[in-house]
Amino acid sequence: MQQRELVSGFSELKDLLIRTYKINRRREFVRLYFSIANNELLMHDYDDHKKALSLCSDIEQKKIREGLMSKSHRLAKESLKHPSPAEFLITSLSYTAFLDLSFCLSC
Repeated sequence: MQQRELVSGFSELKDLLIRTYKINRRREFVRLYFSIANNELLMHDYDDHKKALSLCSDIEQKKIREGLMSKSHRLAKESLKHPSPAEFLITSLSYTAFLDLSFCLSC
């Protein structure tokens, strides 16, 4: 994926988390974290891990959450090509922020 697509995908995911949990912090202060539990790929609010959304309900079967916007769907699909989808997302998020100084590191 291109850098622009990564940034857009992470932005869509952040917006989904903010909308779902009605997070009151300003967008730039919401940080994402990714993990795997019970073969499920999860996205969390870094500051409150109880606020979590499933991005993929079954990693082995590659069952991506329905209703994701196009860039976030592509990002989730790309992550499933790697041995550790959560690590891929965490690394990509950090790498993308490092490359583009205008991109908020907390995205």
